[in-house]
Amino acid sequence: MIGLVKAPACSYPWLMPSISIRAVILASLAVLGVDILSGMVLTQMFGGPSFDSGLTDEQIRSAYQVLLQDVRYLTFGLILGTASTVLGGYLAARLARNMPYFNALAFGVLGLLISTIGSGDLPTWFKVVGLLLTLPAALLGGHFAKLQMSKPVS
Repeated sequence: MIGLVKAPACSYPWLMPSISIRAVILASLAVLGVDILSGMVLTQMFGGPSFDSGLTDEQIRSAYQVLLQDVRYLTFGLILGTASTVLGGYLAARLARNMPYFNALAFGVLGLLISTIGSGDLPTWFKVVGLLLTLPAALLGGHFAKLQMSKPVS
């Protein structure tokens, strides 16, 4: 009978240097909640349909198509989305407690993957700007976390 040899957790530690999957997932879930709430607020601010409006699915889709042509709506969405990405990078770095930039970057990469899958009917300029801002915003959040973690405890 051949004995089973336990494989090491990561054969290539240089590929994922101390990235906390737990921290990245928790930060992503928190940002998803923030993004849903900010999306609902933006939709109401710019006259989009409410959930209890009694509109048909087709009418709701038409109303959202109109919103997606409103540059003000898209600009505010981009600002709030970038701010939530900074928050996510911060949370990933703080929750991981070490290697803040790597964990913030991992959050940003996951955000890029999710946004390329779910960007749907958004205008091309919006997709491009959003993708270009994602990694720097996540790293900025990681930088804020590093600054806060390096402060001496009083």
